[in-house]
Amino acid sequence: MNQVNIREIVSKESNLYSVIEKIGTLQHYKKNEIIYLQDDSVHTFYLLKSGRVRQFFTSVNGNELTVKILGVNNIFGEASYFSRTPRVTSASALTDVELLAVDLQSLLPFLTENPSLIAELLDLMAQKIRLFSIQVYSMAFLSADKKVAHILVQLGTYFKNKESDIDYSIDYTHQDLAELIGIARVTTTKELKRFEKLGWISLAYRNIQILNEAALKEYLLS
Repeated sequence: MNQVNIREIVSKESNLYSVIEKIGTLQHYKKNEIIYLQDDSVHTFYLLKSGRVRQFFTSVNGNELTVKILGVNNIFGEASYFSRTPRVTSASALTDVELLAVDLQSLLPFLTENPSLIAELLDLMAQKIRLFSIQVYSMAFLSADKKVAHILVQLGTYFKNKESDIDYSIDYTHQDLAELIGIARVTTTKELKRFEKLGWISLAYRNIQILNEAALKEYLLS
């Protein structure tokens, strides 16, 4: 993700970001390397410093379902960490990545001294629950064309520099979007190209420019 100032990304000016910078342990992962696996025990959570990370479910027969693709300044792995339960998803490096790993022993003194950090963490987790709920709704109830429109609109929450922006850029591939909404890539591409012909979006390599968010929203209601 190239954007800043989005709700699920920690601002560099936030207290939480500053604390993690102070106490986090720097880790590096190569492209396609596993960061953690579903059902692993939990000892740390992470702040993504550079690169992109994929979170995904794995079924008993080995099939994978992408839950999320994370970009710079995202915190992840914190839900299982604070609930003290095994990892719900796996995480792997989509590119070479640089992480800051945080453990509770290092974080606890800061949480005790500054309760606002707890509020920041709760807000981040609430936003993740919201996005996951949106994904479930889309996958369960919408037709393929409206799933594509829906995810493009919802990603605006995270890719806009300001909430009032009427256009924004999403640096996801067609495959990324397809995995997020649970449909075939070829179907996703077909619908994206149709939206491009209508003048609602513009397509480029690893980038989708939203030109007419209002039209996509109106299409969802049709």
